[in-house]
Amino acid sequence: MKWCLHAGANIPFEKPSAFFSHPTAEFKPFTQSFLGLQRYLAPTLNPSLGVKAVLLSNVLGPDFEEGVRALCDSAGVPLHVLTVNRHAEVQSAYENPASLGKDRWAACMALLEVSQAKVNLMVSFGTATTLDVVIRGKYWQHLGGFIVPGVETMLRSLHSNTAELPLVDLGKSRATSWPVNTQQAIGLGVARMQKTMVDSVAAELESEHGSPVAIWLTGGGAPAMHVHLPKARLLEYAVFKGLLLDYRLTEKGAAA
Repeated sequence: MKWCLHAGANIPFEKPSAFFSHPTAEFKPFTQSFLGLQRYLAPTLNPSLGVKAVLLSNVLGPDFEEGVRALCDSAGVPLHVLTVNRHAEVQSAYENPASLGKDRWAACMALLEVSQAKVNLMVSFGTATTLDVVIRGKYWQHLGGFIVPGVETMLRSLHSNTAELPLVDLGKSRATSWPVNTQQAIGLGVARMQKTMVDSVAAELESEHGSPVAIWLTGGGAPAMHVHLPKARLLEYAVFKGLLLDYRLTEKGAAA
């Protein structure tokens, strides 16, 4: 679970003024998540800090959301929850939009403020690697995407499910013409599998739409993978940026 402080809804999000990260396990069971939230998040809602609203992108289920809501209510701070397809400016073609991962949706929304490309591929490197296609026209449309095991998930799987293979740090796996030791074989092998997935989807999109594809990278594994995808662009804090845009569009609509 990650959260940060940001100066204001109408101020461009570059870097958070404060950043917090805690393992999800510290908030389980989610039916009792209020206790963990009270311990870690409540100090951030201290009236002296002047927090005007809490913006939530929730992938942990309704019990966790209720815990956040209860904490916000007790602090007297309004809660804004990200919802897919809330705004006419951007829509998802997902069969059941409510089932689309909120972090995926937030990252895609961040493209609205940074991309001039017609065809965009948003790649998020986390526990899972997600690839989402966003087309820019009169309106923005999310066409769907793919979910595959993430970089760290693959590396840890090789380590934990074999007898002797080491746990490799991808960031230390330097590009080389041919792996010459076990660490390189694992690190560069996993990186190539991830890169091949990205390249294949981008090539298919370019063929289908007849337009160059802008590839955007976000998530904890993005800097390490950027070495292997040098033509892609890093989009740091994409989820926070998209969440802030969702809030700003909602406030604009309410004021209209």
